[in-house]
Amino acid sequence: MARFRPWNQWLSASYMKAAAICAGLTLLSACTTTPQQSPTAQQRPIAQQPQQAPDTGPVSETETPEEAPDTANTQTAANAPRDGLTPPHMNGRNIRRMAIILPFSSQNSQLRKESDSLLKAAEMAIFNQDNAESLLIPFDTKGTQDGTRLAVDKAIKAGADVIIGPILSASVQQARESAARANIPVIGFSTDQRAAGQGAYLLSFPPEAEIDRIVSHARDSGISRFAFLGPDNAYGRRVRQAYSRAVTQSGGEITASETYKGRDISAMQGPAQKLAKAFALAEETRSETDPLAFEAIILPESGIALRTLAPLLTFYEDDLRKVQLLGTGQWQDQDTAREPALNGGVFAGPDIEERQRFQANYDQTYGAEPGRLASLAYDAVNIAQYVADGDPKTRYERLEDQAGFYGVDGLVRFRSNGTPERGLAVYEIRNGRIRVIEPAPRGVDGAS
Repeated sequence: MARFRPWNQWLSASYMKAAAICAGLTLLSACTTTPQQSPTAQQRPIAQQPQQAPDTGPVSETETPEEAPDTANTQTAANAPRDGLTPPHMNGRNIRRMAIILPFSSQNSQLRKESDSLLKAAEMAIFNQDNAESLLIPFDTKGTQDGTRLAVDKAIKAGADVIIGPILSASVQQARESAARANIPVIGFSTDQRAAGQGAYLLSFPPEAEIDRIVSHARDSGISRFAFLGPDNAYGRRVRQAYSRAVTQSGGEITASETYKGRDISAMQGPAQKLAKAFALAEETRSETDPLAFEAIILPESGIALRTLAPLLTFYEDDLRKVQLLGTGQWQDQDTAREPALNGGVFAGPDIEERQRFQANYDQTYGAEPGRLASLAYDAVNIAQYVADGDPKTRYERLEDQAGFYGVDGLVRFRSNGTPERGLAVYEIRNGRIRVIEPAPRGVDGAS
């Protein structure tokens, strides 16, 4: 197994090479230009590279100084220049071509906005690395199946080593089918694990990983009886299924469960009251040695809906203050932390410090806040650069390196079926603040 190396090192970015990114996107007329001045200090992500020596100068990243060839004309098949889109200033270089395919001209305005932020984050990753051999080539999927197929075809013709994107599950599935013909891996952003596999790897935060982490924490805390209160929608059903599996496999049991349709108080009141009533009835007959009807309850909500739901529990039954509230990564929000009813609640999520640094760097670079998925594109570029730097026949093996990769969103490694295994922290909401109570692992051995 390759030795894991975290990438929380710092780089003074003296300048950014806008010429490193050429456009293949109709929205971008020629070459992507430097958006704004780079921050003076950026965090430099380094994808895990097995047996790689520290960078000591102009030696190829696939060689240690001792292994460098004696003559400049000696090249192996793995590091010889490969055919594909080559800007004039990059002639003769061993270019790592990364296509990023996103719905830039989708009819959905939110997808267009998210795509723009993803591209900017990907550009920032190239700028921060200041690597003269990395080429980012954007293509527009237009948010359609035909557009995705055409974007992948263009990426293949451009000589892409790796395809980054798209966002939605159906588009990722379309992309993997087309890319598989050219043996090109796809790093997609869908959370739907059905889109993974057959050459597609999902760099996302599936709720299953968060549920596994928070249930494990609860079981380690001595909790064995669980309850569920959440929405009857696609996300809620997915969390409920993962929750049931995680609780059962860990030796616990779910003793109560209620769902609701809609995200306003009128939809939530009835189910919350039923759950509170069941708890109160059990309390009336419970002896001091008997366990609570349930010791923890998960609320898979976010934003205003979460801040509406949580107070209902103690409104209907004050004794529910004895119950541990559990959440998902959707709780990682300062407005959520300020809700008194959530005080003491715990949830699983990515490393918040790394994310905050990324957000600050993005804001300093572009003068705006990054989109919800932007950090995924930043990490995807750094992973893709490692995958593209080597023998094309071993691209999938490098993606599935069990040492994993450490980035803005913490540790991730890809299973052979393309689904992500995330290293998550456990957080507690305490007096209006979010604090770490179990750090996220930074290596495969679980070390934080």
